[in-house]
Amino acid sequence: MKIEQLSEIEANIYQVLKEYLREFNEFNLKLALPYCFEKLNYKYSDTVITVSIKSLIQKRYIIQGSSLSKEDILHNQNRKKILDFIQKNPGSYNRLIRRELSLGSNEFNWHVGMLEKFGFVKKIRFDQRSFGYFEKRTYMDHEYDLYLLQNEKIDKLLKILEKDQYTVSQITKILEFHYNTVQKYLQILEKRNLIFLKIVGKHIYYSANTDLLIKLKKIINGQLFIEFAG
Repeated sequence: MKIEQLSEIEANIYQVLKEYLREFNEFNLKLALPYCFEKLNYKYSDTVITVSIKSLIQKRYIIQGSSLSKEDILHNQNRKKILDFIQKNPGSYNRLIRRELSLGSNEFNWHVGMLEKFGFVKKIRFDQRSFGYFEKRTYMDHEYDLYLLQNEKIDKLLKILEKDQYTVSQITKILEFHYNTVQKYLQILEKRNLIFLKIVGKHIYYSANTDLLIKLKKIINGQLFIEFAG
């Protein structure tokens, strides 16, 4: 992922702040300011130091009350695994990540909370009960679509619709899903333009919007941004 870069002054002050954290084990702005003034007053004015520290806080390199700096966060293997999983599976939800990585609820909540605090990931809520985790970058307003793709039943449904067009009854028989379940997911997917429907006589056939699915895959791996830049 792209981490917001530091200016030369910010980088120098950041090194001093890491020394401060090793010494005091918790970042406190009121205490850190005089510490940095003393260490750096030969080089920078108090105003420059203050502005730079506030910029480091805004960029989430340091967090009030934390003993960690941004670069410390990914030293933990569980946090690295969670971030890697979210990068490859944007829109993943709590239970899915915990199941795939064999993490307990409290353990997961602690680590993903640290990733959120330091700006590596973001949690997007879609309704009262539904939310997904994403890397802290743009997904071109397709966050909900990517969240839907993490649903195992929707994933199976789209995979058969990528191969051919089917009616609700045919889908029900192939996937062995309840008729109402298939109808519910088809309605959601149609609203998001992830599928097409075609009426032939008395029958309605559904097929996948492969162009949009390809676009979503490109958004996930960053290929779409490269194409736009080109």
